[in-house]
Amino acid sequence: MANIKIGKTDIIWSYIGNFFKVAANIILLPVVLKMLTDDELGIWYVFGSVSQIVVLLDFGFAATIARNIAYAWCGVDSLQKDSIGTLNEGQETNFEYFKKVLDTCRFIYLIIAGVALLILLTAGLFYIRSLDETCILAWIIYSIGVAFNLLYCYYTSFMRGIGAIAENNKAAVITKLAQIIVTIVLLIMGTGILGVSIAYLVSGIVLGLCSKYYFERYEGVKYKLRAVKSHSSIAEIRSMFSIIWFNASKDGLVTVANYLNTQANTLICSSVLGLATTGAYGLSVQLATISASIAGIPFSSALPKLQEKAAQRDNEGGCKLFSGTMIMFAISYVLLTILVIVMLPIIKWLKPTLVIEVPMLFVVFLLLFIDKIYHLCASLISTFNTLPYTKAFFYSSIISVVVSYLLARFTSLGLWGILIAPIIVAACYNMWKWPLYVMKMYNVTFSEMTKRGVSYTTQFVKSSIRL
Repeated sequence: MANIKIGKTDIIWSYIGNFFKVAANIILLPVVLKMLTDDELGIWYVFGSVSQIVVLLDFGFAATIARNIAYAWCGVDSLQKDSIGTLNEGQETNFEYFKKVLDTCRFIYLIIAGVALLILLTAGLFYIRSLDETCILAWIIYSIGVAFNLLYCYYTSFMRGIGAIAENNKAAVITKLAQIIVTIVLLIMGTGILGVSIAYLVSGIVLGLCSKYYFERYEGVKYKLRAVKSHSSIAEIRSMFSIIWFNASKDGLVTVANYLNTQANTLICSSVLGLATTGAYGLSVQLATISASIAGIPFSSALPKLQEKAAQRDNEGGCKLFSGTMIMFAISYVLLTILVIVMLPIIKWLKPTLVIEVPMLFVVFLLLFIDKIYHLCASLISTFNTLPYTKAFFYSSIISVVVSYLLARFTSLGLWGILIAPIIVAACYNMWKWPLYVMKMYNVTFSEMTKRGVSYTTQFVKSSIRL
């Protein structure tokens, strides 16, 4: 059987890779704070928020593709809309079928990247121009970078699907190193926000080259695919697309919800409270997002294995693995929250005009913690190729954005309205619904899940120390 192998090396490289993914922000943060004005910093966060709108064009394909690639790699010979297909008799990868899935995915991302670039250079350009006309060239270059990063997303999904976690993160390390070096050099040269945009474009090009190299080298994939003589027909691609779209459309609603829960509030902040406040709020969200990303590494690394457990119907193994990664997430996130609060004086020293209060920062971190918990539960549920949470995520995010805007615009709460609205909305349903759903799915209590999680975490730590 073509087992998905997730070992200690993959976990280590996940930490290294995720460090460098956020290092583009952490390492560059002092330079950016020093060399960009308050308004430039605010417009840079607006760049990120606006570009995330077109990233929504991915509309759940990344997660759905990675999931179906994992099934195909494990020996499933047919895609299913709302269930997992049966493993073939030999439980070996059918590379003829596997190639058809890859061809379909490449076609999807070519279309996505093209449409994204068109939107960014029309509606996006119009919006950025209304805020600051001096940033037009920087926006055009940044938009091309977004398109490149979107185009090569399929390699990330491919490698995640087949369990090439170490390889995927090696590509990320090289990509982010290139971005860091180019950004620092250009900022020192005095290029301002234009230099940061150029560096982002460079990262997209490097990502494509490195990802292709590592994917094709993994377990001889390049030569195994070359051995397949048949070519995917338009009809086959259309048929596979319709199956992938069934759940991708649901994953897409979750993607939209994720955007509304984070990036949309940055746009509300910029339009209602000004760019200086947006800089402080955007930086707080950035730090919390970085912390959540780092803390979630054990889960993201284990996701391909969880997908394999689901395909094998191994609920006992899946429950233990999931519980362990959740324990590690919670502990890591709390420690990172404390670390960021301790580092606030350093940020204040680097940017005296940027006002970040501890209570505000703490609430941002609490919001991201709540959000991450039920999204990890949803990701676990999706490994069974069923997505019952999509409507709840979508509708609650719309309600959250509306309430945030109303509180920020028409009350004296201001920024606090933007902060508390998502927490109130989450507490009404998502915060408790999906953890309970997971426990019911595995037929365990919270106490039993905790015990299994502690047991897994203890074993993992002991084995890591021996390593």
